[in-house]
Amino acid sequence: MLISPPFLVGTDEASILQAGLKNVPARESTTQAPEGNFPVSQNLMWHTGLHLEAPTKTGGGYAPVRAIADGKVIFVNPSRAKVTDAKDPQAYNPFGSEASWTDNGMIVLEHETEIGADGDTPTKIKFYSSYLHLSKINDAIAKDAQVYRKDTIGETGEIFGHAGEIEMAVACNTEELTKLIGRQPEWQDPKQAPTKDGRTDSIFGNLYIYLPASTPISTTAPTSHLSSANTSSLGTAQWIEINYAKGEGTLTSYATDGSKGNATNEASSEYDLYTEANTRHDSVIAAGATISSPSGWYELLRFGRNLGQSAADKDPLPPNAAHWRKIKTIDGQDVWADLNAPGSFKFSDADFLPVMDWNCYGDDSKPDDQRCDSGKLKDLIADPNDPFTKGDKILAMRIGLPNVLPKLARAICKFPNEWDKNTIVARYQYLKDEAEAAADGALEGWQAFEDHLKIMAFDTLPDAFKQADWHFHPAEFIRTLRKCGWLSRGELVQLLPANSLRKANVWAWEDVSLNSAATLLSKTSTDASLRRIDLNKALRKFNATTPIRLACFFGNATQETQWYQKFHEGSPYWYKPWDGRGFLQLTHAGNYIKYWKFRGLAVSAQVVQTLQQHTTLANNNRPLVNGHKTMYDPTNSLSDASTGISSEIITRRDNVKNSFDAANSAGAYWAWSGASKQADGFFDDPSNNIKVVNTDHGTKHYYENKAFGNVAATVNTGAPSSSFSSIWGVQARFMAFANAQVVLLDTTSFPQSDGSTKEIPEDFIYRRDI
Repeated sequence: MLISPPFLVGTDEASILQAGLKNVPARESTTQAPEGNFPVSQNLMWHTGLHLEAPTKTGGGYAPVRAIADGKVIFVNPSRAKVTDAKDPQAYNPFGSEASWTDNGMIVLEHETEIGADGDTPTKIKFYSSYLHLSKINDAIAKDAQVYRKDTIGETGEIFGHAGEIEMAVACNTEELTKLIGRQPEWQDPKQAPTKDGRTDSIFGNLYIYLPASTPISTTAPTSHLSSANTSSLGTAQWIEINYAKGEGTLTSYATDGSKGNATNEASSEYDLYTEANTRHDSVIAAGATISSPSGWYELLRFGRNLGQSAADKDPLPPNAAHWRKIKTIDGQDVWADLNAPGSFKFSDADFLPVMDWNCYGDDSKPDDQRCDSGKLKDLIADPNDPFTKGDKILAMRIGLPNVLPKLARAICKFPNEWDKNTIVARYQYLKDEAEAAADGALEGWQAFEDHLKIMAFDTLPDAFKQADWHFHPAEFIRTLRKCGWLSRGELVQLLPANSLRKANVWAWEDVSLNSAATLLSKTSTDASLRRIDLNKALRKFNATTPIRLACFFGNATQETQWYQKFHEGSPYWYKPWDGRGFLQLTHAGNYIKYWKFRGLAVSAQVVQTLQQHTTLANNNRPLVNGHKTMYDPTNSLSDASTGISSEIITRRDNVKNSFDAANSAGAYWAWSGASKQADGFFDDPSNNIKVVNTDHGTKHYYENKAFGNVAATVNTGAPSSSFSSIWGVQARFMAFANAQVVLLDTTSFPQSDGSTKEIPEDFIYRRDI
C-alpha cells in the first residue's frame, strides 16, 4: 500500500513527516497534551482523531488537504458559510469562555488495499480516513467519486477560531483490524515472551527478534556459521531490532518490557547482504554442509528467518544455521549473538508488537458514552510506581508527558464514532448527570453545548464508517504503514506510463496500452494475480521497497518487459537462446548460472565450461559491418543443438520467464549489481533535467536523472555510467521513472519548458483506470 500525510511539504522523509503530521500544540501549558489529542483528550474523553496543523505556503495561506491513500468518497458534508452571530451554537467553545468558530466540512474516504499475501492469496484490508473541520471541499469530491493518494480534496478550516487546522481520523472494523495487525484485537501483556514467529503474509519495516537467556554469544567474531554448543549464553532475555536504511544496518537491544537499550551500527551491511550471504554459504559448504544456498542465507540476514515463496520454492538453509550478529546488549556488553538460536522468535513492524507499545484497548466498561472507562488504557497512562495516579483528573494531567504520548500513539482503541448525530447527545449525557449532582449553576451552558454537539455531528454517516469502531492514531498509522511497500493492482496500474518514446526513423511518441499489460495487470486473471504477488515478494526480499528504489526498479522493468507484454525477450541476437527473461530480462548464460547458484541449484562444471566456450564463439562469429560487430551470429553457436546441454537445463532456463523466477531473478540481479546503492544516490541529487525531443506528434519532453541513469546502466550494462546513450531504450526508461516518481514519491519537482516548476512532468498524463 502507498500512504502519505494529508499535507505534503518538504523534500526528505523527515521533513515531509514533520510538516505533514504536526499536532496542534497545547495552548494553555507546555505540559498538557497536544490540542485534539488521540485517543483521549485532556478531560479523559475519547477523541476519535488528531488535530493537525497545516504548513503555510509561500506567499500566504495553508497547504491544501490531500487524500492519504487511494480510495472512494463515501461521505461529504460541505462546510457552512461563517456567521457573525455570537449566539450561534456553532460558536460555542466548551473548553473556554470565548466564543470561537469551528468549521464542519467533512470528507470520509474508504480505502481498500493490500499489505502482503498468504500463499497465492493477497492480504487485503479496508479502512477509513476522515477529514473534519474543512472550510472548503473541492468540487470533484462527491459521493462515490474515486480519489487517489495526494489528490487535493479540500482546504483547512478553523477549530475554535484557530485557522489552518483539521481533525483527521483513521478507523476500521474488527474483521479488518484482525487482518491488518495479524492477530485477534485483544490486549496482550507486552512482557509476555513469544512462543512462535510472527506473521509471514505481511512483513515490512524493522525486524524484531526475541532472544532467550540461553542464546549463544561470543566475545569475538565466530568463524563458523553453524550452531555450536561450545559457547557461553546471553544470560538475560531481550529483543533485538534490526533496521536497514540507505545501506546501513542498525541493531538495537530492548529489554523484555520494551525499554530501549543500546545500538550497534553496521556500515554498508544492507548493501553487502548479497556478498555476505555468499560468504556464509561458502563457509558452511567448506565445513561440510550439504544443504545450503546463498539465497537462504540472504533471507536469514534480511528477515531473521528463511521464508521462501512457498514450500516448493523455499531456498535451502542448513537446519543448524547460526545467524551471528554483533550487538550491544541491554547492559552494554559488545557481543556476537546467534539471532537464530533455539527459542528465538522473529517479527516485523507488520506484527504491531505489544512490546513495541502496539496494543488493543477494547475494555471500555461503558462503551456507549464518550468517557474513557478503559482500565487498560488508564493503566497505560498511570505512573506504574505511584498507586495514587488512578483518579481521572490526575490521569488527565499525565497525558502530555513525553513518556506517555508515544505509548498513546500506538494504542488501538475501540469506542463509538464521535460524529454520529443519532447518538452524540446521549454519549455526552454523563456530563449533564455529573453537573446536576454538583453545585447550583453547574448546568449553565448545557443547552448551548448540546446545540453545538448537534450542529457538529451528522445524521447521514454511512453505517460502515460508524461500525468501524477501532481507531488508530492517524499520524502513527501513516508513519508505520509507509514502510509496507507492497503494491496493489491499482497502484501497479498507475506505474504504467501513459506514453513512451521510441527511436525510429524519427522519434515516435506512442501510447502505452493497459490492455497489452494484461499479463501483470489483469483484474481477472489468476496468472496476473500470481505475478503481482511474486513480484511484491521479490521486491520485499531484496529490500527494493522504499519509494525511490521502487521508482528506479519500475523505471527499468516497464521498459525491459515492453510494458509487461513480454517476460521473454525472444531476441534474434547472437546470445539467443540465453536472451532476456523476467522483469529485468536476465540475459547471457553467465547470469542465468549465477542466479541458479544463488538459489542453490546445481550446475555442473561441464555445463558452465560448455556455455562459456560457446558464448565466446558466438560473440566472435558476429560479422563486422563498417568496422562494427553486428548483433547476429550466423552460425548460431549458442543454440541448444550446438551446446548439447541437457533438457533439464533448457527447462530451467525457459522457466525464468514464469512467475516466480521472473520476479526472483530480477531481485537477485538487483542485489548483486548493487542497484539499491545507485538508487539511493537520488537523495544526494534528485534533480530532473528536462530534455526536448521532436517527434511524430510534435515537440515532447522527457527528464534525465543522474541516480536513475546509474541504475539503468547497472541493469542494462552491468555497471553505473553517466553515458546514458549506451543504455538501450534509455528515453523510455527515463519517462517510466518520471511517471514512477509522481506515483511513488510524496513531493516531486519537474522543470517546465517555460522555466516554471511543477509537481508533474511536462506532457504527463495520469493513468487512473483501475
